[in-house]
Amino acid sequence: MNTPQALVSVGIPTYNRPEGLRRTLECITAQTYSKLEIIVSDNGSPRTETELVAREFMARDARIRFFRQQPALSISANFQFVLKQARGEFFMWAADDDEWDPDFVRLCVAGFDAGNTVSVMSHMRTLYRVQGTQRAVDMPQLAAARSTAQRMAAFLRCLTPGLFYGLHRREQILFFATDPNWFDFYDCYFVLRLLSKGDIVILDPVLYTAGVDAPTYQVKAARRYRVLGLDYLNFFRSVSGLITRAGMSLQERLWLRARLALTVLRLLLWHEPRFLWQRVPRWH
Repeated sequence: MNTPQALVSVGIPTYNRPEGLRRTLECITAQTYSKLEIIVSDNGSPRTETELVAREFMARDARIRFFRQQPALSISANFQFVLKQARGEFFMWAADDDEWDPDFVRLCVAGFDAGNTVSVMSHMRTLYRVQGTQRAVDMPQLAAARSTAQRMAAFLRCLTPGLFYGLHRREQILFFATDPNWFDFYDCYFVLRLLSKGDIVILDPVLYTAGVDAPTYQVKAARRYRVLGLDYLNFFRSVSGLITRAGMSLQERLWLRARLALTVLRLLLWHEPRFLWQRVPRWH
């Protein structure tokens, strides 16, 4: 069993959102689990407000380290940067628009065991701040009693990219620090890669809130494409590679690839009409 003395690294990639960074730092510095290192990386914000917020918190909390990227990195490289700076046994990313219960880190650390657990997350909700409404997030059934193929299939049936923001064993996610690829649905690929390595534990209480500051939830493409709004092929290929390398039977691999194909088709049918609608000229 892990002791309460294990160091937890919290990486906060941020950009030009000082009030969001303030909210995030208030949540993280108020955690009841105190052995933290907090790594803030400002990705070249055009104004000084973001850095001033970070330095305000640094003045009263020695656990915070601040970096300003100049010139700015890509989004993925900034996420990689905070992971590379981490020294803890456990690691989590903290976005500058999300919120955490004060017991989030403590209960997640307690959720690890000496066995095959690679990541722990709580139930979560989405908060739409403009409307002042919130919605519970459906969570996949990832019971440790299930096989690797069954857990990966459960996630493909109930894609929950928010598991990317759980608490992970740092050594199990170091692949991300040097991965040159950042493609659409990478966060889902990341979760599936963890599931191919071990168990993801989901705690019952709702301790994590994914904040949406825009009027509606917006899917951000990794890059611009000429035809489709998103790239589905890289996700399919990468997860297929995970299935090939995972220790499972041929029957399980074929079944899981069929589930993957259905999931990609579902994603395409869900997202592409919305991107098409955005490209249709509006007449006023």
